[in-house]
Amino acid sequence: MLSRRLPEARAFLRQLLGRGSQQDRADAAPAASPPCRHFVKRLIGGDAASTSRAASALSAEAEAEADADAPSARVGTGGVDPVSLTVHFLRHSCGLAEADAAKAAERVLLRSTKNAHAVLALLRDTLGMSPATVARVVAAHPAVIRSSTIGAKIDFYLRELGLTAAEVRCFVLASSYRFLHAGLDGRLRPNYRILRDLLGSHENVLTAVKQSIELIYENLEVVVLPKLQALRDYGVSEDVLVKLVITHPKALVHRSSRFNEGLAAMKDFGVSPDSGMFPYAFGVFATIYQSKWDRRVENYLSLGWTEAQVKRAFIRHPYCMSVSDEKVRQLLRFLSEKLGWDPEYVASSPNILSFSYERRVLPRYKVLEILVSRGVLKNGIRMWHLRMSEKKFMENYVTRHQDVIPEVLLEAYRARTSCAVR
Repeated sequence: MLSRRLPEARAFLRQLLGRGSQQDRADAAPAASPPCRHFVKRLIGGDAASTSRAASALSAEAEAEADADAPSARVGTGGVDPVSLTVHFLRHSCGLAEADAAKAAERVLLRSTKNAHAVLALLRDTLGMSPATVARVVAAHPAVIRSSTIGAKIDFYLRELGLTAAEVRCFVLASSYRFLHAGLDGRLRPNYRILRDLLGSHENVLTAVKQSIELIYENLEVVVLPKLQALRDYGVSEDVLVKLVITHPKALVHRSSRFNEGLAAMKDFGVSPDSGMFPYAFGVFATIYQSKWDRRVENYLSLGWTEAQVKRAFIRHPYCMSVSDEKVRQLLRFLSEKLGWDPEYVASSPNILSFSYERRVLPRYKVLEILVSRGVLKNGIRMWHLRMSEKKFMENYVTRHQDVIPEVLLEAYRARTSCAVR
């Protein structure tokens, strides 16, 4: 009997709460008296508006699926539940998987999609992010879709600072949190003014920021300026400081302990603070963790070098310690086996260790080997053959001999185009 009366009961309750259809109201009209309505309110523990919101919450997901871009006037007034709207937007507009969307919705809540759509347009159209990249950014930092300042920040990076869209895109991917939370007038513009005063030109600021985006969003007064003063006290000139900030800004924004170790190392190596090599030697050392530095030294020692030779090579060409262990082994073994060069000779011109084996060392060796076999080169292959500019090498050893020895040009071409760049 209860099951037979259930439709009438439902119609009765809908009429009491003001949500019934015209037929419901006709069927339940006798029961729609104010006292009875008051009784039902007390019975269910709330008024009609509360019940309407509860019913809306149950149907919100279905409504959101039907209309992802619901007008903001309906949001928060019982039309669309913000949680369901957020999950739907994250899935269908941002491209997140269902599980990722649910997880992200715990950290951000939308009551309107208007601003969120504008943010996505900036990421896609202005910065050129692919749908997959947008999904990655939103999944990592869901708050980005609620940001009201992202447009002004992107405009600062592109127009005021002068970065390209690709560079800004890389920054957002590398540090979305910093991008979102660094204040435009509280941090970004003040940092730019500090850097402009220090480096003397917008071009220098742009060069430095491209080396380390941290310069524009870190607290420079706390992180960088004290280190610059320590370098001044150490005897570093302003010109050398500018060169250091432009070429190796990460040496100033990384851990203070490594900064102090860098100063001690420069003293040990005998690198003068006023020398032109100081910003490069200090910059390289301060940006390499001690464990990696020790591993690099051990790699040279395993190839027959002495600690004195390693030290001398670093002072002459600090970037020899930035070369991967594998590349160092490949180059030194080749130079030893094919050319007979010993560690002492290589350590005297260590910049050769930064040359590409595939794109420079091997192609030139093949050309020079032919010239040696034909008697054109009387004294063999020397270091300066590899060090000279590409233009000069082509003029002296390829173009000059291509009529008499055509295979020289052919070998050079094949070597430079058939090998991948490392």
